Amino acid sequence: MDTAHRKMEIISILSVRGHTTMRELAWELEVSRHTIMNDVIALSFDYPVYTKPGEGGGVFITENYMPYTNTLTLTEQKTLCSLYDKAERKEKEILFRIIRKYGADKLKI
Repeated sequence: MDTAHRKMEIISILSVRGHTTMRELAWELEVSRHTIMNDVIALSFDYPVYTKPGEGGGVFITENYMPYTNTLTLTEQKTLCSLYDKAERKEKEILFRIIRKYGADKLKI
């Protein structure tokens, strides 16, 4: 994954979760925490991304940042949710992000 794709993935992750830690991002994106720190600094110039140190800290995106519109049909959402129920580990996390990113906020998973 190149730098641009990794940065967009960070924005996607933050859009779904609201916040995470640099350690979690580094593990998920298979890079060092130092790389994630550099990415977050670069992203903060163009996106509402910020960090907070200490307990309960991490990398955050403002709550009102919603870059995606609902683009999945109800059938597509239900199909993805069905796949989510059968998935494991990283695939489950990826499906969760896809479902949240593209409009399944009305569904409970």
